[in-house]
Amino acid sequence: MPKVPSKGIQVVEYANYHRYKIDGKWAVGVTTALNGIPKDGLKYWAAREVARYALENIRQVGWLLDSAGFGPAMKMLSDIPNQKRDWAATRGTEVHDLAERYIRDEEIEVSDELMPYVQGYANYISDYNPVSVHEELVVANRTHMYAGRLDSIQDIPSLGRCLIDYKSGAGVYGEHALQCAGYRFAETFKDGDDEQPMIAVEAAYILHIQPGTYDLIPAQADDEAFRKFLVALENYRENVQSDKLKNLLGLPLEPPEVAA
Repeated sequence: MPKVPSKGIQVVEYANYHRYKIDGKWAVGVTTALNGIPKDGLKYWAAREVARYALENIRQVGWLLDSAGFGPAMKMLSDIPNQKRDWAATRGTEVHDLAERYIRDEEIEVSDELMPYVQGYANYISDYNPVSVHEELVVANRTHMYAGRLDSIQDIPSLGRCLIDYKSGAGVYGEHALQCAGYRFAETFKDGDDEQPMIAVEAAYILHIQPGTYDLIPAQADDEAFRKFLVALENYRENVQSDKLKNLLGLPLEPPEVAA
């Protein structure tokens, strides 16, 4: 791995993920900080996906159970949510990339699979006529040692200068507002090899891009939301990071010896 500079904001890339450093020290990512928030919606989503697959492919599941046994059939069904999640993450990354290039009026090539999402984003552009100020902006907060990459800052005629967070999944959740607050209350942003003071915005919105349509959802990203984000950040550091709660448990006790 190349030597990482000891000053400034750095994005350290790995094969399938990235991390951030501020002045040579590891910082918590904005989305990573929210990993300690319970996500009951994902639990119910995973159960529905497995049930839907089993019912829609009941003959194939029965054949696998008869031919390979309980274990392989269980593993195949258990892996379905992970496969769906990974596919959705890949789709989301591609939609984000296309949106970034679209708003900059760059020429894009769109697959048939993603065309409905691009149409949804195009409808947003047509309705609100936003002008891009920054796309994929890396931001950081030294005071609280976190960093992240926001999707877009746009000047929207009817709304002013706004922080826009793109979502293309099935739903929008409360923690997404905390994500916006983390970005909004960053102290600086990465400008090439330099840094600049964070850009002030008037409001934050979640742009929920769906096939052929969209929703522009106001996100509370004020002082109260930032306080909640910091609570989540502290919870991540104290309890979630490196699975620290396991350290609260000891080894099982040996049964007491019974007197003869």
